[in-house]
Amino acid sequence: MKKMRILQIAVLLAVSGAAGAADHLYELNSSLADTLGGPALVDHGGIFNDTSYIFGKNEGLTLPDQLGGVYTIDMVMTFDTHNGWQKIIDFNGLASDAGMYTYGSQWNFFPVSGYTATPADGEPARLTLTRDASSNLSIYVNGSLIGAFNDAGGLANFGTNSANFFIDDHATGQNEATSGNVDYIRTFDHALTADEVGRLEAPAAPVPEPPSIAMLGAGLGLLVFLRRRTRTARKP
Repeated sequence: MKKMRILQIAVLLAVSGAAGAADHLYELNSSLADTLGGPALVDHGGIFNDTSYIFGKNEGLTLPDQLGGVYTIDMVMTFDTHNGWQKIIDFNGLASDAGMYTYGSQWNFFPVSGYTATPADGEPARLTLTRDASSNLSIYVNGSLIGAFNDAGGLANFGTNSANFFIDDHATGQNEATSGNVDYIRTFDHALTADEVGRLEAPAAPVPEPPSIAMLGAGLGLLVFLRRRTRTARKP
């Protein structure tokens, strides 16, 4: 019984992951739905392909939920060009210029600091932001820490605001945005450690729906039947 309990715990950890369960997961496979049952994202004019949401300038996404001041945001995103200021995440209801950007060829949290180089135009990157209960904000790209600061002023605290992605604020006339695409957006209601961020994996490919599985089984059954019939017909 004890061994069985240990096995059950191991399976649970493997499923939920060492980082703990996410509270929102938007895979953006032709849908704005949260696969974990939360509110759907609100889009602002973009389109889908099979695996991502494609946005033009200020055609980003809004998450109509309160992430507050302690969270992790994890996503894979691409900007078509890196030219001037281009907002990635707005924290203050589009009322403030502060936020996560690319600026030219660098990642930048304005007005705090610039960081390492961005990918080339059209190349994806995994961006992860965590903010803990002590107001420490950490910024990771492709699982590696590129910058951190104590956000005592609450620049990255959503408070009661929704999260806006790839939409510039009204303080700058919404001129600091560009086109691109996003593969998925995932959020946690807690800050992840550097080790947990490094071990995060992209969401798994969707499991076929039950009707699809049934059709696949029927097709395989038909193939087996036809092969057996052919072999019987060839017997002397």
